[in-house]
Amino acid sequence: MDWSKAKSILIVALIITNILLGLILYQSERNMDPTLKKGFIEDVVRLLEDKGIKLDTEIPRKIPQISWLTVEYENVEPDIINKNFFNDKGTISESAEEIVDIGYNDELITITNEKLLMYQSKSDKIIYDIKDEDDAVNIAMNFLNDKNFSTEDMKLSYIRQVDDGYKIEFTKLYNSNFLENSYTIIHVGNKGVVEMERKWLNVVDVGEKPLSISSAPKSILGLLSMEDAYGRCIKDISICYYFEPEKNAYVDNPDEAKQGRATPAWRIQFDDGHKVFIDSYNYY
Repeated sequence: MDWSKAKSILIVALIITNILLGLILYQSERNMDPTLKKGFIEDVVRLLEDKGIKLDTEIPRKIPQISWLTVEYENVEPDIINKNFFNDKGTISESAEEIVDIGYNDELITITNEKLLMYQSKSDKIIYDIKDEDDAVNIAMNFLNDKNFSTEDMKLSYIRQVDDGYKIEFTKLYNSNFLENSYTIIHVGNKGVVEMERKWLNVVDVGEKPLSISSAPKSILGLLSMEDAYGRCIKDISICYYFEPEKNAYVDNPDEAKQGRATPAWRIQFDDGHKVFIDSYNYY
């Protein structure tokens, strides 16, 4: 074998391959959304910093393709809640229109519009020695499981320490993306679960075609006009499904919403738990 000739052929082949790769990369760069390019992102970061908005996360450089969802609120039935929480021993009463109270000893549950559940315990008995966040989350999860709430479709989205324990927020997950506004907030202390607030969404249908949404760098420029974002630090930027009753024919009475459409939006969460949702067309 003529090794000299073979070596020459190999070198030529490598050169051609590199040229082709260069052309592909050049064409890809030309076709790239200009708002995803390095220079644009650097300008976005600088503009945010001018407003005191810090970044403690990466700005996504991919535009995900996801469809809209038809969602409905989880129906909170007093009889079932009484059974799950109090073994049918609670007293059910209607305190006002669309408001139902369930009381048992030092515990009280209030259900509003059949979808918002608020639990409160005034027990003085200390039953836990909470040492850290993990202990608090475990207590919250055990509480939810004990009350027959599924924990398979939720994810811890925020936790902060308070004087007497921790405030923990879980958010609904669908296809690995958050579904907002669907939440379970639990206040845990050494006395156990002190308070819980829950408003949950279930998915009824999925759109057939993905919806177009602006890139993350372009979308977060909307923060420049939001004064409540000034001086805050961004901890997470991710795509989510966002349901807003006011945009689903419930402008005058959002509390009456039972179902509607959740559309893709960029979910921006700050280090203090504050969240902003931005889609291609509107700022929420």
